[in-house]
Amino acid sequence: MVSKKLEINTLRNFLFIVMAILFFNNCSSLSNDKIEFERRLIRSNSKYIPDRSLAVNDIVLDQEKSIVTVKGKTTSSELYTDLKVFSDSLSFEFEVVLLPDPSLGDSIHGIVNVSVAPMRDRSSHTAQMVDQAIMGNMVKILYENEDWYLCQTHYDYVGWITKSAVYQCNIDLLFDWEKNAKHRISTLNTVIYSQPNRSSTPVSDGILNNRLNISENLSEWYEVTLPDGRVGFIDKKNVELINNERDNEDQNEHIISTALSMKGVPYLWGGNSSKANDCSGFTQTVFKSAGIQLPRDARQQAQMGKPVKKENLKKGDLLFFGSGERVTHVAISMGIDDFIHQGSKLEGKVDIHSLNPDSPKFSSYRKETFLFARRITTIQNDQ
Repeated sequence: MVSKKLEINTLRNFLFIVMAILFFNNCSSLSNDKIEFERRLIRSNSKYIPDRSLAVNDIVLDQEKSIVTVKGKTTSSELYTDLKVFSDSLSFEFEVVLLPDPSLGDSIHGIVNVSVAPMRDRSSHTAQMVDQAIMGNMVKILYENEDWYLCQTHYDYVGWITKSAVYQCNIDLLFDWEKNAKHRISTLNTVIYSQPNRSSTPVSDGILNNRLNISENLSEWYEVTLPDGRVGFIDKKNVELINNERDNEDQNEHIISTALSMKGVPYLWGGNSSKANDCSGFTQTVFKSAGIQLPRDARQQAQMGKPVKKENLKKGDLLFFGSGERVTHVAISMGIDDFIHQGSKLEGKVDIHSLNPDSPKFSSYRKETFLFARRITTIQNDQ
């Protein structure tokens, strides 16, 4: 009897050891697989999403017991396919959503219907503002979360916008807007009234570059239809035709004139409008008024156009500042030494400074951090 019990206990111990070894090996294998996946994710991110401000990449691993699941969402079909194939090879579950979210159906388009809408890095009013979208501009709706849309602008920047600031529509309604909204506001700030007189109730405020659909041409006013169907009236002097072609000289003069009109506009991190802006928001707003669509960030704008030597600077050239190869600031040349820019935390507003030590506008900091200049030679469609 004692011998039999000993045999049974020995067998149990043996089985326990075997199971422990198998469990350990399984855990070790899973850990190695997870490490391999994380490495693959890093490599794939670098390959398919080199700039995370222009795409969504929210992918994580989740493990419950021995089941590992890849979860999240992305806008990159290449990244999605790459990770799906790799996940299958590791026997991981794959629950990544390729955006736009299929649950949105064909209503994945939107038109901004307020003068300026903050774009945030999370779906919360307390989240950091990363950009602003302005009225009449089109966005792609990628995802929704309660009162927020995750949107991508026509220049690919991604952020969360409150649903109340976006008119959601399908492709047909978007094409209608694109076809009919051929004018934009040409002054920094104005008002769209409920009647063709300035004593009437406002329908909306308006800012530089807001797109408008003109429905009727009156003597001194335009009747306009806003993206969400509201109708109002705006002074003709504050409106111009989009794609009002100018030659290079006129275009450069327009850029400088618009930039000067914004002198004193306050600094705002993530700001991208004539109300308030950051350095690259300032340049993007100014160039857009001239029919040129620049990318959103200074580091992205630094890849546009062609290089130009400092001694050959002309009005409208872009100056870039930073440290080493890292671009952190952008300004607009006024010719040779002087430039106008949104002065960020240092100056706090749009102002004029100089790289010339003999100038009363000289900025030693900007001279020390000046990197290079570029001339924008290719006009991109700003719609």
